[in-house]
Amino acid sequence: MEQQRKPIVILGPMESESAYLIENLDHPAEKDFGSYRFTEGALFGYPVIVGRTYIGMVNAAAATTLAIERFRPRCIIIQGTSGAHDPSLHQGDIVLGESIVHIGRYFAAHMDSGKGCDYTRWSYPGSEIVTDGELKEIDVLHSDPSIIAAAAATDYPYGRVIRGTIGAADIWNRELDVIARLREQLGTDCEEMEGFAVAQVCAQMGVPCADIRVISNSEWHPGEEFDHSYGRYCQEFCRDVLEKLIKA
Repeated sequence: MEQQRKPIVILGPMESESAYLIENLDHPAEKDFGSYRFTEGALFGYPVIVGRTYIGMVNAAAATTLAIERFRPRCIIIQGTSGAHDPSLHQGDIVLGESIVHIGRYFAAHMDSGKGCDYTRWSYPGSEIVTDGELKEIDVLHSDPSIIAAAAATDYPYGRVIRGTIGAADIWNRELDVIARLREQLGTDCEEMEGFAVAQVCAQMGVPCADIRVISNSEWHPGEEFDHSYGRYCQEFCRDVLEKLIKA
């Protein structure tokens, strides 16, 4: 029973990716650890904690570590906005990150001075991760299957919901050739700036996690510029996912 009452932590990088969930908590109480704020409360009668990570991989890793150490959660969900890599995706569509890859960790082949940059020769090695006491090089991390299954069974009125691969790094790609190359080489459906860091910390700390993202912008479609409002759509969806997880 004690295991079942461990809180669920749900993270969002920006205010527009966390405010709605905080507003929906029953009996909210804020806790600050350094610059990182977590709001404890309840959803559907179950303990839920909403944290704001701020943007970027280092911030996400720090907030995730704090959440695990301070709250001992049942699981962690990172959610928010993302840019499309799959040309068929549009603003409002949801990507469930069955797989999560690091698109900022690459090795570039040698190029002589004045020869420019050739991203087609970049390779993407795995990240060093310690699991079960063993140092491994892992190039793909995965969301918890039970969370993904609950999300895949959740209704969503604003667009499509697909299972796919989410790329993460401290970069914002706007060059279509680079986006296409990442999709071809790593199978990415969208990109964001936190998910792999959250998944890596969770993998090393033995905590189930999931990455769920809404498409907020796409370089493939003129006019689909970044729009904060889609962060609310993702939070609404994740609130409904939490309901399924809690009631299950």
